Amino acid sequence: MRRINKINKYFIASIFTNTTIHILLIIGCFFMIFPFIWMIISSFKPNIEIINIEFKLFSSNWTLENYKRVINEMPIYRSYFNSILVAIVATISTIFGASLAGFLFAKFRFWGKEILFFIVLGSVMIPIQIVIIPLYYMISKINLADTYIGLVFPFLINAFSIFLMRQFIYGIPSELIEAAKVDGATEWRIYFKIILPLVKPAIGVVGILSFLWTYDEFLWPLVVVRSNEMMTLPLLLGRYSMSEGGVIAGPSLATATIVLAPILIIYGFFQRFFVKGISMTGIKG
Repeated sequence: MRRINKINKYFIASIFTNTTIHILLIIGCFFMIFPFIWMIISSFKPNIEIINIEFKLFSSNWTLENYKRVINEMPIYRSYFNSILVAIVATISTIFGASLAGFLFAKFRFWGKEILFFIVLGSVMIPIQIVIIPLYYMISKINLADTYIGLVFPFLINAFSIFLMRQFIYGIPSELIEAAKVDGATEWRIYFKIILPLVKPAIGVVGILSFLWTYDEFLWPLVVVRSNEMMTLPLLLGRYSMSEGGVIAGPSLATATIVLAPILIIYGFFQRFFVKGISMTGIKG
């Protein structure tokens, strides 16, 4: 009888704990997503209602004027093209370079490998603010400022993606690679036919993170871009959201919603690969 009572108490305590955790997670998620919900809803409000001291989530006078103003007054289409182009090029380059470097660090033996990998990891700790001046000086000297090449150059590969790929590839059995070598496969054939198909979850993680980091980047475009034709979406939002009287609330929220849309779409499509890749990468090596 005592054993049954202990089991019942443990069962009740477990249910109470799980319920409490779920409630706290729901509350936390609400506080995280509420600003985005408010931003999207407020982008359809008149400007006077947005800056009104009395808080109202929903408007009594919905309007598309903010979006019309953004489209008519800002080079939104060109900025969209710039952001998407730079993000796609940087993502493809990062996936290829990080997977190749990860394969090298995980499965090859050469002198100084550990030291070189330590240097790669150490570069993660260096803030971009430290290297942005010499990087801009170098880009300017070769006349790549205010160009697509100069805009995408710092994002072609990053150390964190190399680390993720190395950790994932490290868990691939070396016997597969040795068997392929016995069959006469070259290193490039092993990379394309064995490594890449087995690291699809990691590619999903690296691709999503690289796209987000490049798409949301503000500091480097602010430094290297000089003309309106080369502006990216975050830079457009920063430059055109201010007026002499302060922040233009309506168009700013509309622009922020437009900037956010591709991120939500891409993450919605690749969420499964992202979660799977993160969970699997964490237990490798």
